[in-house]
Order: sequence, then C-alpha cells, then structure tokens
Amino acid sequence: MLLAGSGASRPMAVVCEPTSAAVVLGSMQGESDIDAERCADAGLEVLRRRSGGGAVIVRPGAQVWIDVFVPRGDPRFVDDVLASFGFLGEAWRAAVASVMDGGRSTLAVVASGAAVATRWSPTLCFAGLGAGEVTVDGRKVVGISQRRDRSGAWFHSMAMLEFDPSELPGLLRLREAEKLEAARSLAATATAVPGGRSAGWRLRSALLRQLG
Repeated sequence: MLLAGSGASRPMAVVCEPTSAAVVLGSMQGESDIDAERCADAGLEVLRRRSGGGAVIVRPGAQVWIDVFVPRGDPRFVDDVLASFGFLGEAWRAAVASVMDGGRSTLAVVASGAAVATRWSPTLCFAGLGAGEVTVDGRKVVGISQRRDRSGAWFHSMAMLEFDPSELPGLLRLREAEKLEAARSLAATATAVPGGRSAGWRLRSALLRQLG
C-alpha cells in the first residue's frame, strides 16, 4: 500500500488524525438522533462521514484511524461486498494481536458473514458488528465501513484506544432509561484495544506493515 499523496488510481492508505473532538454521524443517519446542545456543551462538533451507519466519537489520540483505497483491478478488490472486507480485517487482526500480551493475542478475531445488528447499531457504530471488523474477547475494537464508485473501494477503518460506553448514549435525544440501556448494550459489544493510547503508535505501525 502507498501512503497519502498518491493518486486515487493506485492503492493508498491514508493515516487520519482529528484535530479536535467530534461526533461523526453515519452517511444515512438523521441529525435528530443527536442532541446538538449537549454536544456543544461537551466541546464536540457534529460532523458526517460518507459511509457507515451509526455515530462515533473521535478525539486526537483516542483512536487509530486509517482509510484504505483499493482500485478496481487490484488483486485485493473483490466484487462480493462482504468478502471484500477480508484483507483489511485480517491486517487489523494481526496488528491488534501484535500489541497484546502473550497468548491473549488469540482473542483477536475477524468477523465474517452478515452483519450482527442490535437495537442500537443503526444509531451507535460500535453497537453492531460487520464483516471484517475485529473483536477482542468477543467485543468490537475495530470498525470498518466501505463506499464504492467506478474507480474502486474506499475502506474507512478505526480502532478505539479509549472507549467510554456511556458517553455517546448520553448525547442522544432519548429518555434517561433508554440512554442507560444503550450504554449497557455498548459495554457488552465494544471495548478499547488492550493497551489503550499507549498502544497507538505500535498499532498504527503494525497495520501499515501488514498493508505493505
């Protein structure tokens, strides 16, 4: 893979780093899901990405965020959308395993097949599990989404280095009981990469090595 700066006609990996904190909505998600006033009070912008389903919070240093472009004609481009996540999921799995202690590396697993949805996955990105995404001990640590056009496929991928399952539900336009339910769901389905922020540089470097 090539780093940012290449043209979109070639394979490319782009390392992304937010400059401020934000709630990022999925491409089809309604802005009414989020309480904009609460976000402003918390110092969070509300932005939208061009792929994916539910919202996610990003902060400088709180995630490893890498976008990957695969052009049509590249050996890694696969017409089957579910299967197309496989190469990137395996690269993330190996990278996550490399920063884990000893035998615990076997707990990093790539999801395959149809998406596993929950009540909250259309609203909260890490409340569901899709093909190619990575779990540790059954909880999601890496999210991947994809968008395609005639030139190829863009994969947007993010590993969480810190994760508070109650923070994002607290910013939703919901009754308090529903916020608690959403937080419990997130706590059961997602977590941060072992090692947290201290593992960030090693994780990013390991993923870029895997992508070649």
